[in-house]
Amino acid sequence: MWKPLGEPKILNLPEGAPVETIAAWIRVRPTSPTDPIPDVSTLRFVDLSESSRFVMAKRAEEHAAARWLIEHLLLKSGRDPNLFKIERDDFRRPHLVGPNAPSLTITHSGGFAAVALGSEGVDIGLDLEPVTFRPRNLLCMMSSGEERAELECLYDLDEVDASSRTNDVWVAKEAVQKAAGLGMGLPPQSFEVYGRNVIDIGIEDVNHIFNIHRWKAILNGQLTSLAIAEKV
Repeated sequence: MWKPLGEPKILNLPEGAPVETIAAWIRVRPTSPTDPIPDVSTLRFVDLSESSRFVMAKRAEEHAAARWLIEHLLLKSGRDPNLFKIERDDFRRPHLVGPNAPSLTITHSGGFAAVALGSEGVDIGLDLEPVTFRPRNLLCMMSSGEERAELECLYDLDEVDASSRTNDVWVAKEAVQKAAGLGMGLPPQSFEVYGRNVIDIGIEDVNHIFNIHRWKAILNGQLTSLAIAEKV
């Protein structure tokens, strides 16, 4: 039977983050390509039709850790997990279904899984990435226009600073994509977040405003860049 790797930890959100939002993170069990796929079928929020198709232990561990965190946060916020289930929309975005169901966002990267529950009906997106070197050639896949030009200039001046800022931009864009609920259906090159905490994006001829909150934290001894976005 699957068990979490260690205890979950509450993720302290920055000032101004979406109200009534609670978040937590946990380490994901390390695996190798030859490890057997763990049995995660006993976890409450695991989709058996999805988990049965996992071909790598790493994916199963990430999925299980995040689903376990959902139950943990429901309990932490005074809710009964038995009253909820998870459904996916047409874009594969998971939603909690149940009485006054909170909004949900999931992320995993760098050996961590994190989950945030927000106010009912409020679209939020959480993302995190360990602070590691980001090569300049990443810019063409994630930015354009003035944003890309500014980051390109930074690489000419200071690669370390440019890499850190590029990592922050990547995390903020992932958070916005999750809050929008479109994933890569909203290309990261199609909007700019560098130096902005509020952005306006046209989606299917409708303008949507997103608030972005960014911060850094030490997770398991590793400096990590985080962002949470809220569609308003």
